[in-house]
Amino acid sequence: MNRSYIIARKEFKELLANRSTLLTSLGVALFFAIVYSMSLTAEGSVAGLISVDGTLFFLSIMLGVFMAYSLTGHVFYKEKTDRIIETLLSSPATLRQIWLGKTLAVTLVAYIMALTAMLVLITIASIRSQSFILPGAPVLFHMIIAVPVFIGAFVGLNGLAQMALGMKENRLLGFLIFIPLFAGLYGMGFSLGAVTSITWVYTGLVLLAAVLLISLAAFLVRFLSTERIVTTLG
Repeated sequence: MNRSYIIARKEFKELLANRSTLLTSLGVALFFAIVYSMSLTAEGSVAGLISVDGTLFFLSIMLGVFMAYSLTGHVFYKEKTDRIIETLLSSPATLRQIWLGKTLAVTLVAYIMALTAMLVLITIASIRSQSFILPGAPVLFHMIIAVPVFIGAFVGLNGLAQMALGMKENRLLGFLIFIPLFAGLYGMGFSLGAVTSITWVYTGLVLLAAVLLISLAAFLVRFLSTERIVTTLG
C-alpha cells in the first residue's frame, strides 16, 4: 500500500503540473455547470428543488466520469506511448500497486473538479434565484460518497484496459467511450433533471454498481502481466 501511495502522489503532482490538460478539463466542467445552472433558472427562479436534485445527481456522475476519461489517458496510455511504463515495470512495485496508485490519483483530481463544478452550479443557481439552494440528503450523500467511488470504478476499469490493450485497440476504446459520454452530457441531463424525486434507492443503486465495478477491476488486475503490457508497446 505504501508503494501505491508513492505512485499516487507522483501521478497527482504530475497531473497538477500538466496545466493545459487540467485547465481544459476544468473548463469543460465549468461550462456544463454554467449551462445547467442557467437552464434551471431560465424563468428567473429555480425550477424547484426536485429538478435541482435530479440535475446534480446526474451531472456529478457524468462530469466526474468525463474528467476521469480525459485524465486517464495521460496517466495510463501516454506512459505507454512514451515508454515510461517500462521504468515502472522494472521497479519493486507490483502491477496491482501501480494500477492502484494511478487509479487513486486520477480519481482524486477528477472528483475535485466535478465537485467544484457542482458548487459553481449551486452558487450560480442560488444567486439567480435569490435563494439558497441545498440539495436533499440522498443527493448530498451521492455527491460525497457514491460519486468518487463510481469515478474510481471507471478509472480502474479504463486504466486496466489501457494497460492491457495495444495502441490501436486503445484508440478505438477511446472513440467508443468519448462519443456516448459527450452525447450524455448534452442530452440525458435535461431529461434526468426533471426526475420526480431522488431517493435513497437511486443513490444506493449507483453506489452498489460502483462497488461491483471497482471489485471487478480489482479482480481482473490479477490477470495482467508484465509480459502482456510489454507486448502492447510495439
